[in-house]
Amino acid sequence: MSSNIEIVVGDVTDVEARVIARYSGTATGIVLSGSLRGPFCEKGRTLPAEFEFRNFGNRDGAQVEAVVPDPCMWTSEMPHLYQADVEARQRDQLVAEYHGKIGFRRLAPLRPVDFAPGTG
Repeated sequence: MSSNIEIVVGDVTDVEARVIARYSGTATGIVLSGSLRGPFCEKGRTLPAEFEFRNFGNRDGAQVEAVVPDPCMWTSEMPHLYQADVEARQRDQLVAEYHGKIGFRRLAPLRPVDFAPGTG
């Protein structure tokens, strides 16, 4: 079965990471569901959690989003990964599915917070 499901990592901060799953096929009436589990790391022990993909408003097609609070970042020293599993269904029929691993990385370097004098 080919996958018409695209996984996009949205905003990633120390506080939360947002992961969006989109259905890009031509079928109508598609409902996406699934979960994001993790973090998993070969070099360390973690206690994984499960985050449900939830509907956040569909525009041109089915879209769902998972929000990961306090995400573990992927680095070469500590390669934390999350398992994404998403299904696209049209009524009771499975139309597409996605199973894969993703990692979170910051796009900008972490910088110290500059507090105004007398506030920090």
